Amino acid sequence: MNPGFLSFILMLISLILLASGWRPLLLTGIPGIAVVLFYAAWCLMELFRFQWRNGEAVNGIVLVLAALVLIVTLFRRSPLGMLHFVSIGLFLASVYYLLKHLGHLNPFFFPERSWSAASLTVAVSSAMLIRKPKDQIAVIAMALVLGTLLYRSVHRIGPGATFGDFRFQDEWWFAVFTARVLSMAGEFSVAAARGASKSLLDRWKGFKK
Repeated sequence: MNPGFLSFILMLISLILLASGWRPLLLTGIPGIAVVLFYAAWCLMELFRFQWRNGEAVNGIVLVLAALVLIVTLFRRSPLGMLHFVSIGLFLASVYYLLKHLGHLNPFFFPERSWSAASLTVAVSSAMLIRKPKDQIAVIAMALVLGTLLYRSVHRIGPGATFGDFRFQDEWWFAVFTARVLSMAGEFSVAAARGASKSLLDRWKGFKK
């Protein structure tokens, strides 16, 4: 699959789902205006390239994700909550970088041959560690931005490369989409299990009477 195609497809799917009334379930607690602003900023900033060191460039979507992380971090209710949020983001960034680095050292290691492996690991981990959608999305953004920045710094990507290219966008959208699907599946499973256990308990009480 060509880089950028997956992110385009996932953006369209997410827009269709949100327009169809799935926003309260997919993005619980996130205002509609915030969603609209994010999509608008993404589509606008994707058109811009900013020159960086050694002839490298930075795609504008990196600035969008950095702003997202900063906003979510600063609006934490307590310093302890902020510390917890940042620590999870740094942990997932280190995991993402480690998988990328190991894949670079060993050509037979799966992350190097499959670009989705590292982002999938981040998605599953964030779905397990965080419940709120806005925190999940921001943590994934932090992990991929910092992890990619560290990877590019260590491996010295050559001139002409773009930080935030189509492959990076594929990874981010894939990670966010996977994390939200896993979270919703987990929530529905827990709700179904609670409903089934309550029904069995009510039947048992009725049988005893």
